[in-house]
Amino acid sequence: MSAEAMEAVHVVLPDGLFIPDIVVVEAAAAAEDPITVDAEAVLLVVEIVSPSSSGRRTDRLLKPPYYAEAGIEHLWRLELEPETALIVTELVDGRYVERTVAEAGRETEIETPFPLTIDPGTLVSPRA
Repeated sequence: MSAEAMEAVHVVLPDGLFIPDIVVVEAAAAAEDPITVDAEAVLLVVEIVSPSSSGRRTDRLLKPPYYAEAGIEHLWRLELEPETALIVTELVDGRYVERTVAEAGRETEIETPFPLTIDPGTLVSPRA
């Protein structure tokens, strides 16, 4: 199956419309409508945790249950503070279970939903 990474895409969930920071969707769904996709076509959601306290709460606690209810199997959360880290979770029995924590400065292998090796520190600019 081919896939496409997209940003600012409306994802249709059972309880409404969400706009994740990044989604990886089936390529056919992206070609059909590059603005709105059904949750069934979403392979992965990536949320970049907002630095505001309300944004952190939304990205960490409020959004995941909606994604889980929609059956989106993979949710990654990019934490920027206190240190950059990528938290890789997978849907198990209706909730997300942490599979891997990739820390900045160290390459980490991730197997699903597609294999890749990543150092989350390379995803953000150094801070002054």
